[in-house]
Amino acid sequence: MKIDKGISLTKVELDRIEANFLAAWTGDNSTPFIVDAPISASLRTRGTAIVRQTNLYTLFQLCPTLATWAVLTPLAIDYGASNKNVYSHISVFTNKNFDDAQAREKLKERFRFAARRIGLPVVGNQPTELFFAPLGPARSQLPDMARAFVGAALHLGPPAVEDTPSARDWQRRAVATRCPNLTRLNATISFDRSAYCARRFEAWRRGNEPLTEAEALLFAAYDQAVIGFGRHRSDLVAPPRLFWNGFTLALEAEPSQSAQSIKLGPFPTQLPGGSQVAIRTPWPEKITWTAGSIAQDIEVAPASDEILVFDADSGVLLTRTALETKVIAVASERQVVIASEQFGVTSFGPSIQSADPGRFIAWTITGDELNFPGRLPLGITSPVETALWINADSIGRDGTRILLASDGELILKIDPDVGGPIRILRARFGDAVRYVSADAGLSGIVCTPLSAFGLHVPGDPVRVTFEALAPGAAGDLQARSEIFVTGWIWQGVPAPSTELCDVPVPGNIDRARSAGLKILDGKISIDPRSEAETAILGIRDGGITREFRLTARGEKLWHCRVGIGDRVFVPMNGRIVLSHNGRHDTLLLRSSDKDADLLVLGNVLQRPFLGRQQLEIGAEKLEANDNNDDRIALRRRDGKIDVLARLQRVNDPTSISVEDQPREVVLHLIPQSRFDALMIRIDDALGGSREGAVAFGYVPVDAPLPHGVRVLSDVNTGAITIRLAKRDGTPPSRALFWLRSPETRDFAPLEDAAGASIAIATSGPIAAPDALAGARLAKFLAEPAPVALDGHMLSVLGPIYERCLAEVAGPSKILGRILPILNVSRTHHQPPRHDLFGVAPLDFRMSIVCIP
Repeated sequence: MKIDKGISLTKVELDRIEANFLAAWTGDNSTPFIVDAPISASLRTRGTAIVRQTNLYTLFQLCPTLATWAVLTPLAIDYGASNKNVYSHISVFTNKNFDDAQAREKLKERFRFAARRIGLPVVGNQPTELFFAPLGPARSQLPDMARAFVGAALHLGPPAVEDTPSARDWQRRAVATRCPNLTRLNATISFDRSAYCARRFEAWRRGNEPLTEAEALLFAAYDQAVIGFGRHRSDLVAPPRLFWNGFTLALEAEPSQSAQSIKLGPFPTQLPGGSQVAIRTPWPEKITWTAGSIAQDIEVAPASDEILVFDADSGVLLTRTALETKVIAVASERQVVIASEQFGVTSFGPSIQSADPGRFIAWTITGDELNFPGRLPLGITSPVETALWINADSIGRDGTRILLASDGELILKIDPDVGGPIRILRARFGDAVRYVSADAGLSGIVCTPLSAFGLHVPGDPVRVTFEALAPGAAGDLQARSEIFVTGWIWQGVPAPSTELCDVPVPGNIDRARSAGLKILDGKISIDPRSEAETAILGIRDGGITREFRLTARGEKLWHCRVGIGDRVFVPMNGRIVLSHNGRHDTLLLRSSDKDADLLVLGNVLQRPFLGRQQLEIGAEKLEANDNNDDRIALRRRDGKIDVLARLQRVNDPTSISVEDQPREVVLHLIPQSRFDALMIRIDDALGGSREGAVAFGYVPVDAPLPHGVRVLSDVNTGAITIRLAKRDGTPPSRALFWLRSPETRDFAPLEDAAGASIAIATSGPIAAPDALAGARLAKFLAEPAPVALDGHMLSVLGPIYERCLAEVAGPSKILGRILPILNVSRTHHQPPRHDLFGVAPLDFRMSIVCIP
């Protein structure tokens, strides 16, 4: 085939050269810029010779990759070095004349056609968008771009390259902020939809070698830029990433050897690399972060004129945008929106108050509109640019990593006019590589089920990387990806409708880092009896373990007792007794019913679990009972009400404490009901009993206090102090108390909120231990003890009871002698306390256990 000026090339040779240029560009370097392709010196020389001796418009038709490369290469190398005349540089390299306007228009027309044939989404007719957008940074622009990227890394932290949209936004923000007047550099960075520039910057930061000669110049520019800032490459540590952890804002630190800390209060909090920390409310707008010698403020809560949008499944921050924004394009199906003022959402309704009373929150879906008072609606749409995301139900979460069910889908958004509507989807996980063809049609959106990649087959949770490739790339492991997304998929596990149950145990489970799970016969389930907020599945990922907190799909309620500092599990439809000491107690509720309303003592919280699994019911909500309704309940979407617990408030004594001193036992308390007299009865282990009373008003009592008892009363606070003397030679004893009502003149037992009698004990010798003495001590210990007395009765009488058992049984440990002592019951014939049996000697306990 005679091409031009006597140059004869066969069609086969032209096709081979074109294929070589295309292969170099679409190799595993994944650059969107042809001039950055790793083209060998011999191929470059051969291609240049053909371009200079061949009709360029013929090459546009026969070899579009070579022709496109020939137009862009001189601009990348020479533009700005000597002058900024676009067409003169192209003319010198191609040996063609573009002096007249007609030749320039013809060049642009043919270039646009050829570039779009090979998948370059060029637009417009001006050199900036037509030539410089797909050019990549020209060599004369490398210092400016390097300073912009290094400066952004020092201020914002390095790009999150595993999240293409975030990395894309990072590089655009870096150049737009620091090089606002370099329109052609901004155009090329905006053209880079795959965030290739950000990914190669991250490769330089991690010390990787450059892939091409042009990239070696870029890496050298980065070296010079970081020196110009007076820093070192190791100083480029990313600030913690803000994310939504299901119920509050949280920060996730970048894995790094540098010591990191954040200032959440008056003192810095250490933040180890890779760790996560929840931010206490009220959320600050900024938090000071320190890494080595770097200290900077990072943005956290939304300001008054902006909103935060998170992916509702992963919690990743999608965007922080001003309220004046008209449209937000997100690669997500479900979102969490947080603002500093109330707003409405099409599908959700009015926003609700978040954990921070000064911020409001709502859960949205793509296609919704946000309505703020006095402003135009703000829409949430799918991305206009190329985007790839996973739409699947979440099984668990480890920070911003989510473990997804295998019955979801992969969504691809492309421009079908660029490169056609067909793409090849590639999935890499473990040693497996799967290819699926996808046709986006005219809409540009295609949804591919995860089962098409074989992920529906039972297997382990694995990290999967999905990539979109050019047509014809099936089977090519080195094919360049246009865009990619990474996620964790639990193979063969669809989204459970209830708690995770009877799923095959993963081969990569780390049992030591798992919790709240039940493993039996090779199956794994969430243990319904576990009191943990959420079950944790530890999965080994190379040399580390990912701790996925599994999504709750049932209800659990805990009573958080502030005064004691513990938390107790509340069984379904159980009763919660709140005493005066527990007036600040809270409840912690876990639920997965996104559509249920929560009823708290008759007050309604609308759909509080739409986007979170846990909710703290504060003391202020537990006190606001104007409806005579004692229920903590969920109202399902169909109107059914499931009662989780009932709340009862009682006025029990407060400030209860006991002191076991050498010469006396002292009891302090403040009764919450009115009284005018106190009665005390002292029973000892030998069967003796003494009782008497003291009056605090004008009405006398029948008998004075027993000998050795003193009672003091504070008229200002209502506090009572009871002192019970320890007398030599007296047997061990127990003292019980009653208070007299001034209205009824009746004595009522002094009890705590749970109905346990408030009692104190004194120790002493038993001259001749027998079964009767042991039985009396057993009865003292069998009664429930107030939590506020912290085991006082058992600590005083337990050792004496144990010695009594040993004496009665004798050296031969005859079980029949002590069974009458152990066979005790409480008042009203209720079973004894569970810890009574525990004070018996081990020999006796083992004998009882072994009785057939």
